[in-house]
Amino acid sequence: MPVSINEQLTSRLGFGTWQFGGPNVVNGNPTGWGEVDKAEAIRAVHAALDEGINFFDTADSYGRGQAETILHDAFTQKSAANALICTKFGNRQTPEGQPIQDYSAAYLTEAVEASLHRLGVDTLDVLLLHSPPDAFDWSAYDPKPFEDLVQAGKIRSYGVSSRSVYGARRVMEAGFGSVLEVIYNALDRRAEDLLFTGSNASQYFFIGRVPLASGFLNPAYLTQDPVFPADQYRHYLPERDRNWLLESMRKLAFLDEEPGGMAISALRFSLSNDAIGVVIPGMRNERQVAANRRAEELGSLSPDVLSRIRQAVPDVADHWKPKV
Repeated sequence: MPVSINEQLTSRLGFGTWQFGGPNVVNGNPTGWGEVDKAEAIRAVHAALDEGINFFDTADSYGRGQAETILHDAFTQKSAANALICTKFGNRQTPEGQPIQDYSAAYLTEAVEASLHRLGVDTLDVLLLHSPPDAFDWSAYDPKPFEDLVQAGKIRSYGVSSRSVYGARRVMEAGFGSVLEVIYNALDRRAEDLLFTGSNASQYFFIGRVPLASGFLNPAYLTQDPVFPADQYRHYLPERDRNWLLESMRKLAFLDEEPGGMAISALRFSLSNDAIGVVIPGMRNERQVAANRRAEELGSLSPDVLSRIRQAVPDVADHWKPKV
């Protein structure tokens, strides 16, 4: 349950591991963050543990289990008795290599056992459905298999990593699970109105994902356009999304004047909202761990800076919103 997660957290700064999956080519298309240095990744996990970070977010589809395996290797080399592991399931490939989404009870059991094995643990602290369609029919989805896994000690809590805030709102309306992983950053604050003020919001533990807006909240892009390698999913972003993100982040140039600069200030933004239980930036190396940890040490942004963010970028791009 959400309370137990809060009680076990030693930092509201979590560790996202999407990047540990490497290029993660699915159906010929990269869906990851490019090549990963496994030794460097393990050192980053160890640095995070030393810094008091104990929430690790991963998924079985990140490199077809590679991210989970790297976490296992890191935990094997360094004690991580208090680590909380959140993983996801539902995205798999057929024997012919075609990507499909499968949230069936049969695959749920198979996926949980496989993740437990790769991670080398007896229990998953959090299990999430990985990006189900926003229009997913929750009224026809039976939570009993998840409750059975809780009773069996295989998982402690469950919920959804939502594709968008609109899908997350449907999850809350259905009352499914107790954990929601949602998009929340300085450029996309829709969760504030659509989720955090919901009548049953207190029943959910919220995990804030993409806190750096897919890496666009980067001070380097204030003066130069980004060039993403062909083995990263960002290389293939639609031009209008890329342009909106770039133009909007430049309106927040004043964040680079705050202690630590833009990226740390962006993390501080997400941490400023008490509705967020933990924020999960991806970290490739020890340097990024130290930089991200500083965001928590600096604490919340001032009310004045928070207000300037809202004035500079009042809303997301219109094409990100559902058609009425």
